[in-house]
Amino acid sequence: MKRIFYSLTALLMMGLTLTACSSSNDDNKNNDGVDDSFSIITTTPIVDDPTYPANTSGYNDKTFGTLAIDNCLEVIGNLEAANTVIAAAQLTPEQESYLRKTLETLVSNVIVPTYTKLADETEALEKTLNGLTVNTITQAQIDAACDDFKQARMYWEQSEAFLGGAASEFDIDPTIDSWPLNRSLLLSYFNNGMSEEMLDDATMLGFHALEFILFRDGKPRKVAEFQGNDTYKNFENITGAQELEYAQTICSLLKQRCYQLQVAWEGETTANAARMAAVKAAGLDYTTSNGLTFGDNLTLAGISGSKSNFSTLKAAIAQVLSNDEGSCAAIANEVGTAKIANPFAAGDVSYVESPYSYNSIADFRDNIRSIRNVWLGSTDRSANRYSFHTFFASVKADEVNKSMEQSYVDAIKAISNMPAPFVKYCCSIWNINFEDDEDWTVEE
Repeated sequence: MKRIFYSLTALLMMGLTLTACSSSNDDNKNNDGVDDSFSIITTTPIVDDPTYPANTSGYNDKTFGTLAIDNCLEVIGNLEAANTVIAAAQLTPEQESYLRKTLETLVSNVIVPTYTKLADETEALEKTLNGLTVNTITQAQIDAACDDFKQARMYWEQSEAFLGGAASEFDIDPTIDSWPLNRSLLLSYFNNGMSEEMLDDATMLGFHALEFILFRDGKPRKVAEFQGNDTYKNFENITGAQELEYAQTICSLLKQRCYQLQVAWEGETTANAARMAAVKAAGLDYTTSNGLTFGDNLTLAGISGSKSNFSTLKAAIAQVLSNDEGSCAAIANEVGTAKIANPFAAGDVSYVESPYSYNSIADFRDNIRSIRNVWLGSTDRSANRYSFHTFFASVKADEVNKSMEQSYVDAIKAISNMPAPFVKYCCSIWNINFEDDEDWTVEE
């Protein structure tokens, strides 16, 4: 990782007093209230392609998976290096003000919009599913539900760089995104009759239970299966009516939790009042232990009397970039050393995420794109005026940007180049068939 150590060493040689460009305004103030003695320089970031063609060859070639894992590890190194630079720097008041605005932009321009769209799409999925009955169901309706699912799934995966906060604090992540799906337990409940107990076990809830009901072999289920019985191994006695009822129930729970994410970060607004009411009616928490929104908790870090759980601004930045849990580095680590490595390198093919929809590679790619969005302070691949990218450009630390951005672009490309579907790739490498282990070790 020569790029990482070069960029960090270069800044260490500066004594970590970050160099800002001189002001071009006479009054040293801009319209945002930031002193122009720290001049903001906007530059074009290195970004990934919006789409990549699927690779459908090389299923026995380990090079693809190894490169994807290695590139994820490089992303971690660059995030840790960037955070170390900020943590050790003697920040000027102007630089501190800028970084606080960077966190504000992250909340308002990335986190809240991503969670809002996630809530929108789960709401749409629930509406589609609630219109399905075994007597009137059509293939077009099933296809629409699968499209809704994939849209919601995309926004969830693009939120995993900021799991630190409500998603972790309120156990939302394990409740809606645990895997592998516990098919054996799900089958036993179907056979013995559904009950409230089913809704207490995260291994049968959320995205992956919905995925199993809606998809098979990467495609939407056939209408005939919902009109009759399932055809999946051991599920032949389970009716489509049972599965639809369960899907509708757990989708409503999924929607509530996605509402919770939005309002917990945003607070109550006129636009989200109905969602806040639903969260309150469900008895779900939506503030920090000190009564703040999670957005305010981040942006008020280190301000005396603010009640933020972060004692300093730098502590909040560390949570965003490189903490062990809930940060950009944490999701890069999970993608590389768990989501990819467990089934590909260790042969635990039951660990493949999204095996029924064949959405694994898209999931991994969106996880890394969530890091990109945090770094750029935007969701459109451009660098916001207030972002980590623009900060490092403005303090003449371009090598940090180049290293960081090239590493996540390389990771997205390497993930995209793995043979698809990922479950077929892993099974081909290990010459085994996909099946869930009976020893249920669930990823949260």
